Amino acid sequence: MNKSNLKFRDVDEYHSSFSADIQKVLEQLRQTIRQAAPQAVETISYGMPAFRQNKVLIYYAVQKKHIGFYPTPNPIVHFRQELEKYNTSKAAIQFPIDKTLPLALIKKIVKFRVSEDNDNPKSNKKKHSKISDINKDILSYHRKQTTADKDICDLLLQAISKSLPKSENKVWHGHPVWFLDGNPIVGYSRQKAGIRLMFWSGAGFNEPGLEVRGGKFKDASVFYNAVSDINTKDLNRWLKKSKEIQWDYKNIVKRKGVLKRLK
Repeated sequence: MNKSNLKFRDVDEYHSSFSADIQKVLEQLRQTIRQAAPQAVETISYGMPAFRQNKVLIYYAVQKKHIGFYPTPNPIVHFRQELEKYNTSKAAIQFPIDKTLPLALIKKIVKFRVSEDNDNPKSNKKKHSKISDINKDILSYHRKQTTADKDICDLLLQAISKSLPKSENKVWHGHPVWFLDGNPIVGYSRQKAGIRLMFWSGAGFNEPGLEVRGGKFKDASVFYNAVSDINTKDLNRWLKKSKEIQWDYKNIVKRKGVLKRLK
């Protein structure tokens, strides 16, 4: 069913408007796009899920018998041989809704769009400006990770940067951390159990998903082993709470280990 004429607040709401089996397919598609375009931001455009980097990279939408995938014309020409068994038009590909998605091909198409987007002179200007806001040591930290861990870190970086635009960021105690007014708010690190996302004041968020809690302080964490483990709706809600609920770690030494509530 085409729902492009309906209004959705975000991609999660769009997905949830379909049956469970279709939601599963859409989530596979979503995670594949994220892996191929970790710096892209999810949005709703023309009533459809879309991924935007500097410009929109792709759109997709559920139709009656297929999932419409809209990557603009160039990738369809470039990958025409691999797309021979699918119905295509100038700017659209139809993936049958009852067939397994060609995830490897979709990833290549999205990476092609990312390359196009990066090659645009105007886009490059924006991209360099955005990356310059991220501490170079954090980018170096990402490059040292395995492919799977880098995908997770890239997605976390994107979400944190979007939710905490006024924060400072740096590698602190060996891993990326974001600060507000000098107070540590959120960070992530590679642990044996996976990539650990930690909120310094997370124990006060009252969020069951943040189930790993420190005994002495007010931190709470979650572990990820794949991009598909990340629930962006939960993540964005936790990031919002991280601005609203804060304990004063900045002055913990001055207070001899005693934490004071800021917000």
